[in-house]
Amino acid sequence: MKNVFLCIISILVCNFTQSQSQPKIEDYPFGSLDVDVMVLPFGMEHPIKIGSMSKSGDIKFEIPQELPKLSKEMEDNFINDVAYTLFDVCDNTIVSGNENIKSVDTGALSLWTKDKRYVGVIFMVSDENLLPWIEDPGYNEPILESYFELIYVASPFTYIGECAQTRMLDSGDAEIIFSYDLDLKAGFNFIEYKIDHIYKTDPNVMASFPDKISVTNVEAIPNCKWIGKYF
Repeated sequence: MKNVFLCIISILVCNFTQSQSQPKIEDYPFGSLDVDVMVLPFGMEHPIKIGSMSKSGDIKFEIPQELPKLSKEMEDNFINDVAYTLFDVCDNTIVSGNENIKSVDTGALSLWTKDKRYVGVIFMVSDENLLPWIEDPGYNEPILESYFELIYVASPFTYIGECAQTRMLDSGDAEIIFSYDLDLKAGFNFIEYKIDHIYKTDPNVMASFPDKISVTNVEAIPNCKWIGKYF
């Protein structure tokens, strides 16, 4: 009976592992170079390594537990309240006081060679057809998919709730609803922005835009498309 139980557990673990796709950039062009994955929240003079690239385009994440030591001036200039990092899209302040922990928006995942050449960025999306909208939302149409970003929080942070952003249109105001379900650990966290509904417009006047977005954290590495853009 014990052997049967262990066999079942092994099958479940195997199936779970197979369901987690290896982060990989398809048609990766820098196989002849040694390339690291960096984030640049404190500018190009202070990159933070979060992983490296294999020759075949696999992304090997090595995300640090903490930020590097910073000067007081850099902390003041670059580290923000979580109200700014996660909730700056909201018309009204929804996090304040002791809840308003320190955080950092890391920006894009950047590709750097060992000789410190900045050669590209990585976009994280559930469908690569969302990429044109991410790059230029003013002229391209969104689709009902997700995009991801990496942030840092100084301490654990939990929030469940909604906020609204008002967008002014010629025909009146539109309301964009952000629904949050966050349970962040101290350190780096991947955040998923899932487009649930799209406000349709006259494409001759302006592009459509998401008006319902769910914001959640991803427990591990996102199971998504990793799209490279190169310089």
